[in-house]
Amino acid sequence: MIRHVCVGAVLMLLINIEGTFCLYPPQDVKLVGSYLQWKKPPDEDSVLYLLQYKHGSKSDDEWYNVMSHNETESRFKITPEFYGAVFRVRAEKGNIMSEWQYSKKVQCVNANACAPVMKLSVKPEKAYVTLENMDESLEKEHGENIQFNVSFWKVDNGGYSKVEFIITNSRKHKLELESGQTYCFQVQYLFYEKPYGNVSNQSCAIIPETLEMIKSRDLLFIILTTLLFTAMCGVCIFLLFRHHKKVKQLLQPLRLEIPDHYLEFLRSGDGEFPLQACPSPSSQSLQSCDMIIVIENSSVKQKGQEEEHVF
Repeated sequence: MIRHVCVGAVLMLLINIEGTFCLYPPQDVKLVGSYLQWKKPPDEDSVLYLLQYKHGSKSDDEWYNVMSHNETESRFKITPEFYGAVFRVRAEKGNIMSEWQYSKKVQCVNANACAPVMKLSVKPEKAYVTLENMDESLEKEHGENIQFNVSFWKVDNGGYSKVEFIITNSRKHKLELESGQTYCFQVQYLFYEKPYGNVSNQSCAIIPETLEMIKSRDLLFIILTTLLFTAMCGVCIFLLFRHHKKVKQLLQPLRLEIPDHYLEFLRSGDGEFPLQACPSPSSQSLQSCDMIIVIENSSVKQKGQEEEHVF
């Protein structure tokens, strides 16, 4: 009996200590539109709130303090950078703090900054646009009041043609477009026919040509090439007939005269030049070699006479 009384006293003491040194956590933490809000702990005044967030879904992901939150306020305006994040909040009073309370994951309906996900594929004379949501929160919240506004335009010689729009709730579209041209596409949400969220990234693609167009272009190229080659041949033939004498002279080989003794050497085949006797000094026809011999003989005679006079 005494044991039971002691156990009860200890429990009452622990309860009183817990009530004295612990705070009740924030109540009813939830996402409402673009706000995260909660209620203050019961019977607690002058408490502060520490708000943290993380983007990952793993338990060991790091939590970060929300520096833009006012610690005295019990709500927080969600901005686009918090898309996909999870929040947690606790109450603090001096050195006493409560347990953490967690929110749901931030979705497009809370961030107001989502853009549709667009997939583009092309075929000859056609473009296929497939639209998807980053999450399904907008359709769940607003139903058919949320629409897709698809815009597209043709890029022509560095410029842009008139932008066309398609407003629809359907997620798949087939567009008949001009082959061989470049088209760009973007999409944005409409909420009650007004722009909502961000515009998607621009996607551009060249619409392929049909097989018939490719064959026609190749045939035209062959015809033009043949006509050009024929015209060039005709011009060349005309110039040849008009200036055939000059062309004939230009095409003739150079005339080279080989001396007779070289011809005899080549014809003889014995590898020796033919010997020629030099003509006498009295000969009327003297060649260059003959003149050299005559001069040498005369100089020898003159030197001999000079030596005789000396002796």
